Amino acid sequence: MDGNKQCKVCGHREHAAIDLALARGVGVRALSRRYKVSIDSLYRHSNRHLPPQLRAKLIAGPSIEGVDLERLRDNESQSLLMNLIAIRNRLLAGLDAAEEAGDSGMVARVANQLHRNLEITGTLLGDLASGSTTINNVLVLPAYVEMRVELVKALAPYPEARRAVAQVLHRIESSAASAIKASNEKGLAA
Repeated sequence: MDGNKQCKVCGHREHAAIDLALARGVGVRALSRRYKVSIDSLYRHSNRHLPPQLRAKLIAGPSIEGVDLERLRDNESQSLLMNLIAIRNRLLAGLDAAEEAGDSGMVARVANQLHRNLEITGTLLGDLASGSTTINNVLVLPAYVEMRVELVKALAPYPEARRAVAQVLHRIESSAASAIKASNEKGLAA
């Protein structure tokens, strides 16, 4: 580039994303539309400012040298568990609403998602149990969810009781999720 003119791509606020996309072989026409940079500027930048070594480094991704993989695995596992519990609470609330509305199609879809959530949680907890972490929480057991669904169904003829029981269950589940989250955050801070 001429000493007075800066490369349009090098000066772009999405410079890193453009470089990565070019290194991965994303077409310049698509990049031109997405980042509002001319095709010629992209070609020039690619030829002049992305040597093969830089392309290889971008494609390989960040180095994991010096990263405590065991700690990263533990932190990610705890985060996944917290998110799964939060999603399950929302699914259970949605299940209650669908049952209350008498929408059997929605009940089936939400129950399917609950089942999937529990499978993922079980896989995660099984993986954690092989280490030194033990989780004793009945709210993550499939039998609990089955009992909860059947209890709310059994109360269908009694809408007020059903609503009251659903609220109590939701409060207990939310409290347990908060306790797990606080425990995990405390463990992360240690």
